[in-house]
Amino acid sequence: MGENFAFLLPVVLTLFGVAFLVVGRFGNRAALLWGAGYLCAAVGFLVPLLEVVVPIPVVAMTADAAFLSAFFLYSQALVTHFAARRLMAVRLGVVAVAYASTSLAVLVGESLRFELFINDIACSTLLLIAILASWRRSHSRIDRVLFGAVGFVIAETTVRTMVFFFMAGLPAMGAFIGSTYAYVMQVTATIGALVMALTALASVALRIVERHRKASEEDPLTGLLNRRGFEQLVGEGARAPKAEAAIIVADIDWFKSVNDRYGHAAGDEAIREVAALLNTLSWPGLAVARFGGEEFIAYLPNCRLQDAHTLANTVRIALSGRDLGRIGIDSSITASFGVAVTAAGDHTIHDAISRADRLLYLAKSRGRNRVVSSAAEVPEQTGVKLFRV
Repeated sequence: MGENFAFLLPVVLTLFGVAFLVVGRFGNRAALLWGAGYLCAAVGFLVPLLEVVVPIPVVAMTADAAFLSAFFLYSQALVTHFAARRLMAVRLGVVAVAYASTSLAVLVGESLRFELFINDIACSTLLLIAILASWRRSHSRIDRVLFGAVGFVIAETTVRTMVFFFMAGLPAMGAFIGSTYAYVMQVTATIGALVMALTALASVALRIVERHRKASEEDPLTGLLNRRGFEQLVGEGARAPKAEAAIIVADIDWFKSVNDRYGHAAGDEAIREVAALLNTLSWPGLAVARFGGEEFIAYLPNCRLQDAHTLANTVRIALSGRDLGRIGIDSSITASFGVAVTAAGDHTIHDAISRADRLLYLAKSRGRNRVVSSAAEVPEQTGVKLFRV
């Protein structure tokens, strides 16, 4: 049974390592670190099988280096995954001191007992440092499960090595393979590796999915929602909200002239300025989106027409008075706004958006740099057109 585990564990660890490396190809650095760590651990468990052809001290020091590398990479994966303090100097110090100590235990003391104790405690310490650095950055249930799995590995490694250290006597350096300790280590390490790998894979995969979801629903230039994100948030095709909600549509005036005169880079900065102003509106549940080009929309739930008009006018005044010299624009930039609220007869929120769009068109036709919110001023039009210039 022990020999079966001796061959099985490196295979299991290698499979996990390859799985993480495949996931890492989707742009997740933590997955690459997990993968490299599991491959190093596979080497660590494989090396002792070479005792029959390689000198025991070489085998011991190679295995120690592989395990320290594996746990250092695990700890690096954790702090990278949670964007926590890396504490690189501290963790590298643990690795250096541990490897120097295990080398002395192998080459000078010829003590398997001290070698395993020092190496295992160092591995547990590396994970503990990463856990302490990352603990406050867990935001989901799977993150907490991952911490639990890592905690299990720390506890298993620590308890196992403590029991062996105080109860094993003085085994010879070459007595590891075939020993009870080796068998117990292989069994418990398989369980720990399985639990930690599955939870880490799940956590990494969810991060990748969330990143791609966010990328698909956010405008990369401004960080605002894009059309898809806005419709997902507000509810595409959903009925208009029962409580009165306001829609503000905005369009930068003469934006083509801004691009022609100052360049597209300056135009992008101007778009960011408007986005920043809209995004700082103080209203509960505010959702702001860029629908393309210089076109913006804001959704304000539980908001009256007067309040929405005031907020839009605040943005208009702030924009027209903004000094844009720092972004290479030496003249003021203005925007026009249309404001509407949901009505009892609306079937969807898009009915209110259509009215706000027509009000925006009216603001443009009346000279720009103004807010129009009176429904009485909107001529009847067929069809829905958003953000007309």
